[in-house]
Amino acid sequence: MGKRHHLVLPLLLACSLVAAGCGSNGGNNNANSADAGNSANANKSTNASGDSKLDPYNIVMVFPGPEPKDQKLVLDEVNKILTKKINATLEIKSIDWSAWGDKTNLMFASDEPFDLMFTAGWFGFTQQVAKGQFIPLDDLVNQYGQDFLKTIDPAIVDAARVGGKLYGMVANKEFAADKGLILRKDLVEKYKFDLSQVKELADMEPLFKTIKENEPGVTPFITTGGASPSAMILDYGYYDMLGEGPGELVRSGTELKVINKIEDPKYMEYAKLMRKWYEAGYINKDAATLQDIGKALGAGKAFAQTGSFKPGSNLDNSRNQGTELVEVQLATPFTSTTDATSAVLAISRTSKDPARAMQFVNLLYTDKDIMNLLINGIEGKHYVKKSDNVIDFPEGVDAGSSGYPPTRNWMLGNLPLVHLWASEDPQKWEAYAAYNKGAEKSRALGFAFNAEPVKTEIAATSNVEKEFKNVIVTGSVDPEKYISEFIEKMKAAGMDKIIAEKQKQLDEWAKANQ
Repeated sequence: MGKRHHLVLPLLLACSLVAAGCGSNGGNNNANSADAGNSANANKSTNASGDSKLDPYNIVMVFPGPEPKDQKLVLDEVNKILTKKINATLEIKSIDWSAWGDKTNLMFASDEPFDLMFTAGWFGFTQQVAKGQFIPLDDLVNQYGQDFLKTIDPAIVDAARVGGKLYGMVANKEFAADKGLILRKDLVEKYKFDLSQVKELADMEPLFKTIKENEPGVTPFITTGGASPSAMILDYGYYDMLGEGPGELVRSGTELKVINKIEDPKYMEYAKLMRKWYEAGYINKDAATLQDIGKALGAGKAFAQTGSFKPGSNLDNSRNQGTELVEVQLATPFTSTTDATSAVLAISRTSKDPARAMQFVNLLYTDKDIMNLLINGIEGKHYVKKSDNVIDFPEGVDAGSSGYPPTRNWMLGNLPLVHLWASEDPQKWEAYAAYNKGAEKSRALGFAFNAEPVKTEIAATSNVEKEFKNVIVTGSVDPEKYISEFIEKMKAAGMDKIIAEKQKQLDEWAKANQ
């Protein structure tokens, strides 16, 4: 569920070296310095058993999204457990998705001490590594993260490596992307739409026409720049994005040739379709500037939006929207490095005790009580048990009114430890395992782009994207005119240099992994 590909980001999104004793090194990404910082704390953080030798420590974790009203109450309960196990407490600093980049960059620039940060392959992970914001974790994981290593497939663990070094710990959930459209079931049934005939995006046009002509006040297709079909279905159904910056691998075929997607005919095809729909009034007029779709379907304001799928996602989305939905799959499950790293915890170079931070993360893969508190809140207040492992909201409470809604149920730890909601498939986690196993694997799975050699060009092209991308992919402008100008300015900003660097690194990776 990731931000370019997770519903929270329509979004989307959706970001993702040393211990604090060396925090003034200007972000030097030096493994030896990091190891020295880790060793310096080893005497104080040597186990996870509550040994009295461990000094008290407050672990600060930085997370995107709004802070739940009852977060402090939940953390008070979490900290009762952490104090006993590793003599630590947990503090979560929440930052709005829209302000994430500016605020987290400022935190690193000012060397603000904190320990853990959420990041992702679609949320700037490798760029943050290139900037020296995270420390390498191999030694820490080997010493304190054995439960994490036992839980996660080694191939998925390695997806969070950059330059051969591990920089993050992935959440145990789905490791594939599966894209399409989410539709209101009541309107599908009302107009007897035959969804079996929808094989590709263009096939939705007669459905949107029907809604436009018969449902005043209902937007046929609501979207944002980050949630458009070009940004979701194309990016994760047609390409392997190969990390930050321009330069993609076409999913089909056998070559490892990096292309420029905005010069690909498929990009123009989608942009023209969106323009046609925009002019027909099927798309919301504020699509290019809208930040968050929210619960437009549940509120009866829209008929369809793009979505990310996984086992049980239709039930999850229906519950969150407050109305029954149906899914139309337009891209089959696919696992790339970006998908495998769609939810990652990394340790900040400003952490004063990386070892304790790692001990805490390791508990997220074994401790059911901590995981259920962090994901679902407090039993009796935020949920009630229907059986040993099945929960529901208390009477009179729903996702909208709960003081601790389960919006982080994809973002960290070993999620199969978490209780199932009554609306979920009892075999959810078995379905996840089968889903991960059956997904098509990218021929570049495990390749992580090191953006450091072209970080200046990536920053420049990112600024150009801010000017052009959203208006093009939402149909707000004529793509025949704007895409050529987009390409021209991207090339002037260094796009070709980034693509050449990706190709070089991909070739080197392929040679080393033959």
